[in-house]
Amino acid sequence: MDLRTLRRVFGSRQPPASFAAPLKTVRDGAFRLEGVLRAFYVFPIFWFVTHLHELRPLLDPHGFELRWPVAWMAWFGVSNAAPWVIGFGFVATSLGALAPDRRWVRVAVFVALFQTLALKFSFGKIHHLMHAWLFATFVLAVLLPDGAFHPDRSSRSVRQASLLAFGTAQGALGLTYTLAGLGKLFGTAYQAALGQITPLHPSALARHVADRILQTHADSLLGAFMIENAVLIWPMMLATLYLQLFALWAVFRPRLHRLWAFGLIGFHVMTKLSMTIDFTPNVLLLGFLWAASPTAPGGWALRAMAVDFPLLGWISARRPAPSTDAICRAT
Repeated sequence: MDLRTLRRVFGSRQPPASFAAPLKTVRDGAFRLEGVLRAFYVFPIFWFVTHLHELRPLLDPHGFELRWPVAWMAWFGVSNAAPWVIGFGFVATSLGALAPDRRWVRVAVFVALFQTLALKFSFGKIHHLMHAWLFATFVLAVLLPDGAFHPDRSSRSVRQASLLAFGTAQGALGLTYTLAGLGKLFGTAYQAALGQITPLHPSALARHVADRILQTHADSLLGAFMIENAVLIWPMMLATLYLQLFALWAVFRPRLHRLWAFGLIGFHVMTKLSMTIDFTPNVLLLGFLWAASPTAPGGWALRAMAVDFPLLGWISARRPAPSTDAICRAT
């Protein structure tokens, strides 16, 4: 597959309105990007503060199995090294909120999250709630130029590099959702081959909610309603599969950034209300990277967005364009 094929597959079918439009998008997008990045780097210290109850027991650890990123702690003793890891995390993330325009600070933020999460998950199950944040902080630490935080003093090439680095972080997030969608799709084929109820069955989501409630005995706000109205909520399951499967596709179409962000945020909110699973880090990351996307156009151009939709856009693109005579007769 060559570059031209990739461009045809992932590129938008609608060209910019004018030749100057891309230049204006780079300039305006770079100025919007600065605010998004500064807000983005406030979250790591917020996460540390709101997870003190989970981090405090790590200062006197028992019954652990060190993960590979923190295997070095065995040389010094986990009890001796753990306070240094957590202390470094607080200092690095605090600096990240104050001075994210320094690359060494952004690298320190990534290392702090990486080490703290590895230590935290050395005492049980590895949760994936912060994995996307690790991917995003790594990409921005490595690829983002310091000039992204000073667009008024940066050259056009630096602005372009800044938007490209941010787009790579958006792509990393989109890839995680697309892989989740592919996992559900392959799981559907496997369950169908075994004659089991698949995620495409009208009662699949209701069954999943019921199973979760029985396991956790959680006080679900919408669980009972969703179980009793399986057919009504079935489209939500199909919509979620669609959004996840084509998340990476949406990354290459700025007109879809906000729509996909709100759709996936809605999915996480409904998961919280029905199965009491908290996806707050993912919700905030979707807000920073996609809902506040600096390259997304203003407004909601529904017709243009429809062309960018996977499947729907392909169908509309195959429709023959009206002839000149037909347009003249219509006018």
